[in-house]
Amino acid sequence: MSNLNGINEDEVFEKRRPKKKTGKMGKSKKAKSMLTIACIILLLVILEWTTNCISNLFTRNQVGNSIGNIINCGYSVEKGNTIYYVSPSDDMRTTQISRVKKGSNEPEVIYQGAYDIRALNIVGNKLYFISISAEDTSDEDGVDNKIYKMNLDGSNLTVINDNEFAYDYYDMHIIKNQIYYVGTDANVYKMNLKGGNRKLVAETGTGYLAISDKYIIYNKDNEEGSDYITYIRSLNGKEERAITSSRIATPIIYKNTIYYLNSKQHLAKMSVKGGDEQELTDYTVYNMNIANDSIYYLNYKDEKSENYAVAVFKLNLDGGEPQMIKELSNYSSFLNVIDDYIYYMDMDDEKAFINFINTKDSNEIRLHEWNYKQS
Repeated sequence: MSNLNGINEDEVFEKRRPKKKTGKMGKSKKAKSMLTIACIILLLVILEWTTNCISNLFTRNQVGNSIGNIINCGYSVEKGNTIYYVSPSDDMRTTQISRVKKGSNEPEVIYQGAYDIRALNIVGNKLYFISISAEDTSDEDGVDNKIYKMNLDGSNLTVINDNEFAYDYYDMHIIKNQIYYVGTDANVYKMNLKGGNRKLVAETGTGYLAISDKYIIYNKDNEEGSDYITYIRSLNGKEERAITSSRIATPIIYKNTIYYLNSKQHLAKMSVKGGDEQELTDYTVYNMNIANDSIYYLNYKDEKSENYAVAVFKLNLDGGEPQMIKELSNYSSFLNVIDDYIYYMDMDDEKAFINFINTKDSNEIRLHEWNYKQS
């Protein structure tokens, strides 16, 4: 069939098609090309095996979990449309990692752990976490604690740090293919995603840690007093600056601003470059986290009216009037924020439970429930 110009396309393409070469010279060039391709593939495999250079191209800028979630134990993390989270086992004697699709209440257990699991991070298609066990161990502190990595379906479980970090500091951040953790001497270290090439990052001796892709925040001894002072510095630098003249709590770096609880435990903020502190609340805040340009925290429902029920609140980044999202039956020791969901644990007189609550419409999804009076 001819086109609009009256040219037979089949004939044109046939004329452009090169003639096949069947001589010895053609076969020789083809063999050399195949050999070259095979050598390149082998070289890439060796480089990936020894340096992870190919994987790093796709994961080098990834953050394993948010600062706010890690400070709140790092019990949940997301990958695409799936949430991975920690929960007690059915008999509440051990912990486990499960995964669930967003909006679903049908979780799947992918790993059965020991005493406790914390600091979930995902980079690429690997899940990293800290596992703590009270089992007998040869380690001097009497606690068996390891950093693991595994596939997102729970397979290929691998130990990448075996008791070479502080047993009582369980923060672990993954930034740009580096795992930041607290060593046995309570200083801050980093290692690669395989657990190798370990290096000292900050000699603080206090075990305190909060890291973004640009900055590190840590406590140091106060030479003029008994408490610590909290400092900030560039992640790759050495020049440090005290954030305030005292110790702060729950520091979260969000959009070049440090949000934290000051010495009065009021919510405050300050630029990462320094300046004056701005208080956002005149009341006490607990378990603060930040996501989606909002601050989430726990507080009494109405302390002025002596209503001491605990509730989850939402606040703008500049303060203002808080919005109550959920009144709790008791209290949650952590708040993890995943997309539009807050992950928390609560309990009443008979049972404990883990819920996801939607921050937009306050609808809840109950994932796990235990009757501890019958356990």
